[in-house]
Amino acid sequence: MFVPPPAGLSTSVNRATQARATLLNSGWYKSPLAQTVRGILHGKRFVAVMVIALFLALFMNDIWVLAGINSNLWLNLLLTPVMALFFVELCALTAVDITYLFSFFQFMDIIGTFSMVFDIPWMLGTDATKAETYSSDDDDAKRNLMLLRALRAAKIGARAGRLSRVLRFLRFLPFMGGNRDDQRTGIASLISGKLANLLGTRVACLTILLVMVVPVFDIYTFPQEDLSQLTWVDRLSVNMMDGRINDTLDELQMMTEYYAELPFGPYEVCTGHSVEDDFVCDTSDTLASWEPGFSAPPRQSSVVKVYTDTFMVSFNMHEPAQREAGIGICTICFIVFLMVFSGLALSSVVTELAVRPLERMLEKVQEIATTVFKFSAEVTETEADEAVVIDNSNEMKLLEKVVQKLAIIAEMQTTSALRIPEKTDDMNAEDIGILSMMHGVNIVEEKEKAQRRLTATKRKQAPPPHMRIEDLGVTLDVYASWGFNALRLSQDQRRRVAEFTIARFHESSDGFFNSQEDVLTLQRFLQALEKEYLPVPFHSFAHAADVVHGVARLMRVTGSEHFLSGLEQFSLLIAAAAHDIGHPGVNNGFLSEVGHELALEYNDRSPLENMHCAKLYKIVANPQADVFGNLTKDQYKEVRKHCIETILHTDMTMHTSMVKDLQMLYQMNMEIFSDDSPDDAQVEPVALAEIEIFTEAGAKTLVMEAFLHSADVSNPCRSWEVTQMWAWQCLEEFFMQGDQEKEKGIPLQFLNDRDKLNKPHSQIGFIEFMIAPLFAANLRLWPRLHELGDNLGNNMASWKDMWVEQTSPGEEEKAKVVARVDKVRKSLEDSMNRTPL
Repeated sequence: MFVPPPAGLSTSVNRATQARATLLNSGWYKSPLAQTVRGILHGKRFVAVMVIALFLALFMNDIWVLAGINSNLWLNLLLTPVMALFFVELCALTAVDITYLFSFFQFMDIIGTFSMVFDIPWMLGTDATKAETYSSDDDDAKRNLMLLRALRAAKIGARAGRLSRVLRFLRFLPFMGGNRDDQRTGIASLISGKLANLLGTRVACLTILLVMVVPVFDIYTFPQEDLSQLTWVDRLSVNMMDGRINDTLDELQMMTEYYAELPFGPYEVCTGHSVEDDFVCDTSDTLASWEPGFSAPPRQSSVVKVYTDTFMVSFNMHEPAQREAGIGICTICFIVFLMVFSGLALSSVVTELAVRPLERMLEKVQEIATTVFKFSAEVTETEADEAVVIDNSNEMKLLEKVVQKLAIIAEMQTTSALRIPEKTDDMNAEDIGILSMMHGVNIVEEKEKAQRRLTATKRKQAPPPHMRIEDLGVTLDVYASWGFNALRLSQDQRRRVAEFTIARFHESSDGFFNSQEDVLTLQRFLQALEKEYLPVPFHSFAHAADVVHGVARLMRVTGSEHFLSGLEQFSLLIAAAAHDIGHPGVNNGFLSEVGHELALEYNDRSPLENMHCAKLYKIVANPQADVFGNLTKDQYKEVRKHCIETILHTDMTMHTSMVKDLQMLYQMNMEIFSDDSPDDAQVEPVALAEIEIFTEAGAKTLVMEAFLHSADVSNPCRSWEVTQMWAWQCLEEFFMQGDQEKEKGIPLQFLNDRDKLNKPHSQIGFIEFMIAPLFAANLRLWPRLHELGDNLGNNMASWKDMWVEQTSPGEEEKAKVVARVDKVRKSLEDSMNRTPL
């Protein structure tokens, strides 16, 4: 399943794309100055300068620590211009390079540039001439030490952000697409460079992000974590305050021995007093006899002074600082090596797996082009000066020209081929047989079909009499709504309304019933259908007329003309009329349970639906009722395919999979459907991007199946009067099947026991579990069907009220049913608003 990006991220991407498009179309971007600046920024000289600046930014601080230089002067003089240079490059690229704007490189350059304030001493960088001081009396001392470590980790991570600049320099390396020895101009070499650069960049970006994040987890590993310095200073300070000099000297000796095996330790102690964030030693020589195990470090920033109100110990942390600096240099060097190596490895893989086969294929294109152009010149008598220079042509353009030439050749070969003679009357059977064999068709049959099509065209000149829906006893307002009720119509009205719906769905000039003879064929077809429908309570011809109206309404409201052809719409209307022909009033489960002949004939696989299809085509086998008679052979095959597929998918066992498929269709294209607000959906039936989705082969088949199935079970979505009447008819048919099940002694199916079932409560469950999920999926795809969602929610509430009135349930049971109703109504409302799932 495709998982779409978060709404906020999608909006940001769209805004970035719009900003890039605006910059690209602006006069500034195309100006000579902007082009000059781009040339300078992407030139080798500027890149060389930036490589030197990057080297200074990455390694200068660590080199200063390793060298033990106790001065800030050269760091300030070197790193300040580097930061200025980074800032100028950032601003310039943002202004003139659309590929840089809002990209990963811009984001990382912002981090890398502004993180330099933590490396430059006169800004927020480490002052080499100033020691770090911590008061042992401060309760937050440990937290301060951890904060120091966190700051160092953050500085290392931010410095890694500058490594993204290395990626922009890699394009000048041979294996990354620059300075290739062969300097080929073909599309394969271009693809090779692009793919290698793209893959190498992605891997390197991931490496940089990991380097930035991982050090954060190393905060608690700094040597000062154990707070040994604070402990020793506290003990020594207590001894001095108590005047125990000898004990203090003993403690100092013990401290010296403790740090003897460690890379850091004390080198100076003194008594005195603290002043703000520092400590002032006195001139007493009381502890002069103590011999430290360490000497003073060359850099003051490598000194850590830990003190109380009266006592201070200075620690030499130079070696850990050097180790950390050395590891930092090695880490950055390893990352650069990894980026270069990954670029080389991925380039090699891409070249062998994709580019080499593509090169061989395009070389074959050139060979074919030579032959095709030569043959084309012979066939079309092209002049010599029209010859195409193949060797220096772009392969894609060359391939396009090849296709054009082949089309010309095919057309000429087709037009020059032997045609079917206009007259075959004087030919004997042998001649006609030879022509039929040569052309692969039956000459006489094709002639007769052409004559029938010509006759049908001529019949269009005599259109059928104009008919209005009001002439059938149905008002236009009712007919064009979901309040249409086929149960209140007479038998003749139902048939004539179905005729009107099918014949008048398309404009007369584009329809399939364009003459009086066509309409008579449709009438005979519907009369034959009506005779085959059995007088059962629900699956009668009244239901067929209702589903025809429902399919037509669904296609009208959803603007199906934008994604369904006229032939596909015609197929749905005919399938709707015949989808339950011959229904015996029992379901497939009953037929299988009793071993009915239909279940045996169709191996228990949708026996009713297969029977409906078979009966439909038995009726149209009669030329007098053949509504497909004016179709071509290909049209007939397409209509037959659509009718069979859609009727078979009215089997309720297909219901759940259809709901899932509709939900999947929305989820896979959610970013397109979500672009249209519900208000927009009221104005435009369907957006252009949605049309492209619905016209895909698989999606179109699903849409057609969903239209017929939705119309088939749409009774709970009609107005309350219509819904209630059809519900009673449906339940009565279930009860009649239940009576047979009791009589035959077979298991009584759900909803079929007239003695136990509560009718209103059964409709609540039927809507909740079967109907609501289907129409919720429909509403997400077509919000213009909102009236069905409103009706469905209102009808479920009405069934709840009827259930409460009939059964007087307890408050707890009533509350549960009310919650179920509210949940369904909320789900339908979210679907109509296309609220994310």
